[in-house]
Amino acid sequence: MKAVLCSAPLTGHVQPMISIGRQLAEDGWAVTILTGRLFRDRVVRAGLEHVALSPSCDYDERDLDGHFPGRARMPGVLRARFDLEHMFARAIAGQHEGLAALIEKGDVDLVLAENLFLGALPLLSAGDRDRPRVGAVCTSPLMANSADTGPFGPGFPPSTTRLGMLRNRLLTAGSTSFVLRRANGIANDAVRSAVGRDAASFVLDWPLLADDVFVLTSAGFEYPRRDLDASLQYVGPVLGRGGPEPELPAWWDRVEGPEPVVVVTQGTLDNEDLGRLIEPAIAGLAGTDAIVVATTGGPPATSVKVRAPNAVVTEFVPFDLMFQKTDVLVTNGGWGGVHFALSHGVPMVIAGSTEDKNEVAARVVRSGSGIRLRTTRPAAIRRAVQTVLGDPSYRARALELQVELAEMDGARSISEALTRPPANTTEAPGSCRPR
Repeated sequence: MKAVLCSAPLTGHVQPMISIGRQLAEDGWAVTILTGRLFRDRVVRAGLEHVALSPSCDYDERDLDGHFPGRARMPGVLRARFDLEHMFARAIAGQHEGLAALIEKGDVDLVLAENLFLGALPLLSAGDRDRPRVGAVCTSPLMANSADTGPFGPGFPPSTTRLGMLRNRLLTAGSTSFVLRRANGIANDAVRSAVGRDAASFVLDWPLLADDVFVLTSAGFEYPRRDLDASLQYVGPVLGRGGPEPELPAWWDRVEGPEPVVVVTQGTLDNEDLGRLIEPAIAGLAGTDAIVVATTGGPPATSVKVRAPNAVVTEFVPFDLMFQKTDVLVTNGGWGGVHFALSHGVPMVIAGSTEDKNEVAARVVRSGSGIRLRTTRPAAIRRAVQTVLGDPSYRARALELQVELAEMDGARSISEALTRPPANTTEAPGSCRPR
């Protein structure tokens, strides 16, 4: 059995697909991963075949602002719209071309694409009953529209009251018809050019066209949607596998004492300006009894201009060990990082507004496992951290979610599901029978 796994060239999307691919390979699949050239070594080290995206749809996530001029000037939700148009929708043609070339070689039983690899949309819109089985992996909060939720992006909480559902309908209509109209038009033009037919769905709804939809969280953390949940498989996060025990950094003794430990991160994508969160957090927590461990996620520690006697600044930390010592995580709200914290029972303060961060923050608040800030003023961060430290309900709820997530294995569940025919048909094109 041969599987082609597809991902936009972003670490937070590629890494889960590599873990899923490794599990599929262990279960007898021949796995190829179609993604950016910079991820070749990671894919090969996992024992999988790598095929690079064409230059027309490949980029280096370390310089997104350079690759997409004008991006840096876009605040919050406007940047998310910019990214959907320029980074994802305009990549459809090149992504589809690469995927189609692999399928044309023959013997592809399965295409498994993460939700921001929009190059799967032409394949699902073509109406070809001989296509391979197609699965979608949601490596972020579920973006598809629903009657029970507002449109994806601003972080509106769900509502199923009569007034709330009217709000949902009006906001979704505004989003699809106005805010994201251009992005959807770009996607539709690309699909029509590729397969001669209009796209079969709104651009963010494309996973619902797939034979299988895997959501990398638990049903208890994602919003319930009465009109969608039957078609979704909540499989839990894919957080990678523990490697050899890392060497402890020289400052590790500082987190071994009785003082509360606060970890601060801006993730690996939104960290070109460490003044957005890391520096305000260090400033706000200076003079408290907490030990602050600020990790840049890549940029040199010298990039951080604010220092405090109770703060450690480092490029990376061994998170598996670090979260065993952590009392609060202050983060901009990356999906993978939030789940990694929850898998260790760590409550959070979320302060981010770019990409999907509003939506992640809203789910953290709804789950009761953290506080959402709409500002990164040092004083606000300080108050929020003190609130989480002083109110045991946040830790209690994070520990409840830890138990829920511990019972789930996203990669294994996906691999097991893909040995069965798709749930929405008796035997869909390209379906794989159990071995």
